[in-house]
Amino acid sequence: MTLESTSLYLLPFHTCQAAGLTAGTTTLYRTHMANPKRKQSKRRSANRRAANAFKAPEFAKDPTDGSAFRPHRVNPKNGMYRGRQVLNVEV
Repeated sequence: MTLESTSLYLLPFHTCQAAGLTAGTTTLYRTHMANPKRKQSKRRSANRRAANAFKAPEFAKDPTDGSAFRPHRVNPKNGMYRGRQVLNVEV
């Protein structure tokens, strides 16, 4: 097998070895995925997760008195949830 007669980038690695090509030659024609050089530390992973997870809570406005509260939770000011009185709140 000669270099001129074949296109090396289509040959598998064991075929390149059988052809007597050196290791330096075969690495040029083998395709690799990109891989990290070092292991990512636990601290770096945790910092990334913490930065992605942080977001300010969104508030909903109560249509009766206009107070702001967390959605899908009981309004702490008046004890209402979805139009029903669920907590007895002293006003």
